[in-house]
Amino acid sequence: MPTMESVIGRNQIITEQQVLLPVTRVFEEVAPRQIIARPQAIIPSYAQAIQEMFPEQEREEKNIQLAKKSLGALATQFSPEELKNVINEVEFLTETWLDEFERSIFKGLTLQELLHEKGAK
Repeated sequence: MPTMESVIGRNQIITEQQVLLPVTRVFEEVAPRQIIARPQAIIPSYAQAIQEMFPEQEREEKNIQLAKKSLGALATQFSPEELKNVINEVEFLTETWLDEFERSIFKGLTLQELLHEKGAK
């Protein structure tokens, strides 16, 4: 996962500082003494907190790396955005096919629906 900058679309780059600076300002208003005492030590913890709050980016990056590994040399022909689309389509098809298979086995219900009916969570 890139730590210094994230690419949005193909033309716009948003740096980590652009994201963290507004967050830092909010925290300065709430707890100014702590921020002023150690501003550089606080920024990495903000980045970590944001990553913990939004783990999708890290998961998405791992999925892209796995797709590149699986595709091998073929992966160089796709942009990161195209790889994301391929991953999403494959996940959708896999879930759809699995649901259809489960419905054929469990009398029209998926396993999740069957367990929910039985009171399992």
